[in-house]
Amino acid sequence: MAISVVIDERPATIGNLHVVTGTYTISGGTDTGAVDLSSHLSTLLSVTVNPSAADECHAHFANESDTTFDIKHASNNKSGRFTAIGFR
Repeated sequence: MAISVVIDERPATIGNLHVVTGTYTISGGTDTGAVDLSSHLSTLLSVTVNPSAADECHAHFANESDTTFDIKHASNNKSGRFTAIGFR
C-alpha cells in the first residue's frame, strides 16, 4: 500500500477552524491510503474527497479526536483532492 500526499502550502483559517487542502495518489495495486494531518490539525471534524476520475470514493476517520483519515476507492491506483476541516 502506497499513498503520496501533497498538502497545499497555505491552509485557510476561519475563526478557530483550519481548512487544509491537498492532493493524493494511491498506487501499488491498492485502493486505500491513510492521510496524516497531525502537523496541521489537533482535531479533525470533516473530510471531503474528490476523485480525479469517475470512481466511487470516500474518506473516514474513527474518532472525533483523530488527525488521520483513510481514503478508500472502489478500484486500485487512483488519485484526487481532499479538503479537511478541524481545530488548529
